[in-house]
Amino acid sequence: MIRKKLIRTILGGALSVAILAAMAAPNNTSYAATGTDIQPAFADIQQSIDTTQDFISSGSFNTQGALPVSPSNYTHAAQFKGYKIQKGIDVSEWNGSINWKKVKASGITFAFIRVGGRYYGSGKFYVDANYRENLKGAIAAGLDVGVYFYSQAINSSEAKAEAAYTMNLISGYNINLPIVMDYEYAWEEGVGITGRLYNANLSKSAATTVINSFCSAVEIRGYVGMLYASKSVITDDMNISNINNKYPVWSALYSDSDTDSLKAKHSYWQYSEDGTVAGIGRATDMNFRYITTPAAPASLVQQTSTDSSITLTWNKIPEVYGYQIVRYDESQNKYVAVGTAKGASTVTFTDKNLQDGKKYTYKVRGYYKLNSRNVYGTYTDTCTGITIADNIENFKVAATSASAIRLSWSPITAATGYRIYRLNPSTGKYEAITTLTSSTTTTYTDKDLNAGADYSYKIRAYTTTESGTILHVVSNAVTGTTNPGLVSGLKVRISTSNSISIKWNQENNVNGYLVYTWDKDTATWTKIANVKGGDQTVYTHTGLKSATQYSYSVRAYYKKDGVMRYTDLCSAISAYSGPAAPAKIITKSRSDKSISFAWSKVPAATGYLVYRYDSSSRSYILLSKITDNTTCTYTANNLKSTTSYAFAVRAYIKKDGVSGGSAYTVLKTATTPATPSAIKYMPLGGYRCTKWTPVKGASGYVVYKYDKRAKKYTAVKKLTGESSNIYIGAAVDARYYTYTVRAYLTYNKKTYYGEMSSLPVSGTPVVIGTVNDYAVRVRRGPSTNYGIITELYKGRKVYVVGGAKKNGETWYKISFKIGSKTVTGYMRSDFIKIQ
Repeated sequence: MIRKKLIRTILGGALSVAILAAMAAPNNTSYAATGTDIQPAFADIQQSIDTTQDFISSGSFNTQGALPVSPSNYTHAAQFKGYKIQKGIDVSEWNGSINWKKVKASGITFAFIRVGGRYYGSGKFYVDANYRENLKGAIAAGLDVGVYFYSQAINSSEAKAEAAYTMNLISGYNINLPIVMDYEYAWEEGVGITGRLYNANLSKSAATTVINSFCSAVEIRGYVGMLYASKSVITDDMNISNINNKYPVWSALYSDSDTDSLKAKHSYWQYSEDGTVAGIGRATDMNFRYITTPAAPASLVQQTSTDSSITLTWNKIPEVYGYQIVRYDESQNKYVAVGTAKGASTVTFTDKNLQDGKKYTYKVRGYYKLNSRNVYGTYTDTCTGITIADNIENFKVAATSASAIRLSWSPITAATGYRIYRLNPSTGKYEAITTLTSSTTTTYTDKDLNAGADYSYKIRAYTTTESGTILHVVSNAVTGTTNPGLVSGLKVRISTSNSISIKWNQENNVNGYLVYTWDKDTATWTKIANVKGGDQTVYTHTGLKSATQYSYSVRAYYKKDGVMRYTDLCSAISAYSGPAAPAKIITKSRSDKSISFAWSKVPAATGYLVYRYDSSSRSYILLSKITDNTTCTYTANNLKSTTSYAFAVRAYIKKDGVSGGSAYTVLKTATTPATPSAIKYMPLGGYRCTKWTPVKGASGYVVYKYDKRAKKYTAVKKLTGESSNIYIGAAVDARYYTYTVRAYLTYNKKTYYGEMSSLPVSGTPVVIGTVNDYAVRVRRGPSTNYGIITELYKGRKVYVVGGAKKNGETWYKISFKIGSKTVTGYMRSDFIKIQ
């Protein structure tokens, strides 16, 4: 594009070096990033350029590339068969001052004007000195105008910066052709191809990314981005298929034939760099443009909608100036334009100020904007959009039964149907329960619901279009309550000789329950009770005859719309009042592990139910079911010793599959204490000390003197308290006598005795005593005649390990510690209290 080849051809090395030196200004020079950087070079060589033009005009210059009379003088690639071919030029400040009216009159229809570039040495930007004059003149003359920027970008960031720089330069100008990235390498006389772009040695992929970044940045601003490059650069240095599928391409190949030389799709062909054009005093780049009707955009769909707008989207058509959007107008029975979208990449449009809940039909076509006229493409297929309706009106719910709720609403005729949601209490979310496929359907009945339960619903309309399903605004929630259902779970809770207690499941949203019994005489259900409160689910029918059958049913009642309503009677149950309770219950025998008891026979009973009271659950637990009325005894085993128990017996009757029980007849009793164990004795100063292991839970012990010859027990002492497990009695002749013991339990004003212990054995039981006076002396022997070992004070604990009687006094032999030393001595018995 830049006239470097021409300059080199005519002026040799001197002129090109001067110009290129200006363009390749190094980073450390004083050249600023404007077009004025190269003005000194222009001044120095202006005379030479004028001479060059004179040379061309004289006919001495080869003008083979001059503008032909018709594009038909050139051979065009087969891919452009059927296209309209236009003639055009591209210019820069190198072309000098231009008479654009003459250019237009010569048959030129379009022009690309350089607005600036990037120095291939320093990388700074510059502005084309004539771009403003050229833009104004070309536009005023009626040409179709595009612009180009000489690029040396080596990454995406630089490419985007070049695009932004170009956008700022052309602001305010009517540009209707693409904004072009001039992608070419710099060339210096004596050096050859050079510059920052060439030296970057970009891969095909990297170069493709740079080019696409420039074009994308351009199209974001509503223009068309385009690549300019030579045929060889397009073929060898980039992935053109990843560019020309999105953006148009301008190929440079100086020849009179473009016969498939560049097989890649392109829209412009620069066939000469030295053409002669009226109104331009210097050699000019010559170009063809290939125009055909734009294809129909693909995939037109509704993207989004509101209650007053519809946003459409479609696939891009590279190179078009923009898109026209038309909407079907029912009143005119035709499609009318509703707007345009400028820019090939501007593939969305929002149609506003529409009616809510209404269908609209659209088509879209691309177009080229020419100064002579717009070239419109083929329309897309139609696309139906719909605005979202406001909340569905008159959305109501009403219970129709204990298991169904009917929903109703006003229709939205433009919709396809409706989607209904129900609140899931476990997740707190509304979940779709049905989709109705007709817009005229205005009711729905939700079934298989729980009786007397609250249900919350939402609804929204939906519309199916080419782009998918459009969901309208979801309604506010409405809540309905199913009617209470039949009372469930009716059963006998307990029956006695004169009462029957029944219970049932609590029903939701009821005010209370009516209880009925069957009257055999009238063969009707007779109301016997009004149980107020929906949470009251127990009723006891009293004053009944024993061993008599009764039948029951219950119905719930509730208030709705100011009127009291009633459910139907639930399934009935039958029960017998119990027979008479056993008149008497007694303990027959007991031990520390079992209790046997008996009760009086009930002639009308089928059998008996035996229970034991459980204190943890505070209820009677069934131990046994006796299925005849003659067995009137029971033994409870595996009991704990010294423990109180409550047993109960009920007589029951079973007839015709219906049963009933009497009241409880209760026996409160206890097991005996366990037998004392580990009983030992030892002499203790004229006495005998007998000790045993305490029996847990015992109220005390009875000590007996046992006559071994007569085998006779004689009670000698009753000790109170579980821990009173030691007895000091008179000394006996061990050959004929000893002491034994048994525990007892006092419960419910009765005393229960355990088994007699075995005979004790001689030993040294652990006996602990407590000194009961102050400064009591401990002596070396059982008399005051013995020396004093030490003194012990009141409260001191000692072990009693023996004893002796001296001069009518009883002395205990005691053991205790002083520090770590064990001391043994004697202390008179009246100064020690045995524990």
